[in-house]
Amino acid sequence: MMGTYFDIAYMIKSFPTLLGMVHITLLVTIFSAIVGILLGAVIAILRIQKVPVVAPLLRVFISFMRGTPFLVQLFLAYFGVPEILAHIGISMKGVPPLAFVLAVFTLHMAAYGAEIMRSSILAVPVGEKEAAMSLGMTSFQMYRRVVLPQAFHMAMPALINTVIGVVKGTSLIFNVGVVDIMRKAELMAGNSQRSLELYVDVAIIYGILIFLIARFGRFLEKRQKGGRDIAELSEA
Repeated sequence: MMGTYFDIAYMIKSFPTLLGMVHITLLVTIFSAIVGILLGAVIAILRIQKVPVVAPLLRVFISFMRGTPFLVQLFLAYFGVPEILAHIGISMKGVPPLAFVLAVFTLHMAAYGAEIMRSSILAVPVGEKEAAMSLGMTSFQMYRRVVLPQAFHMAMPALINTVIGVVKGTSLIFNVGVVDIMRKAELMAGNSQRSLELYVDVAIIYGILIFLIARFGRFLEKRQKGGRDIAELSEA
């Protein structure tokens, strides 16, 4: 009976095929995480500095990206942006779907990262900022040498959780024509009529990815903590 409703042999056989598409998920996750976090840090600083015109626009951007679902953002970018640009004579027919996915996920990560980084930057003691300025540092040097290293350390757990959310969100990118793990499973299910086995494989792959990212996040936290402890001992 088990072989009728759930074919374990087919699940095991299909696993390597689905795993072969994991590079798309990793590309979207790694690119959007790195670029998005860096962009988020810049946005956070601009909001804290209350740059005229720019800061209010960034607040609207963050509210939109945090207040709308991934899928809506993907559809607006993939279907809406080319339609709007076509009316002003700009064609985006040659742009691959993956480019839209990378743009949306990066902006999504930047919006969440900006709020996380803003709260972390504000949590850095004012005295340390004043001490840095008194030593003759410019604002750029102060942020780069004093504020941002501490802010990233405090923000690490929340940023890792956001990255995990991005990994889960990649399960939606097949809706705009990107062949990833989910799309491959859907195509294989259409041919084999074995959806359950394939989606169990997909769940296992996503579970492994999220486990590895969580472990990597803990490693970074411990490394940062160890580095700060050594620095404090050397100062003492």
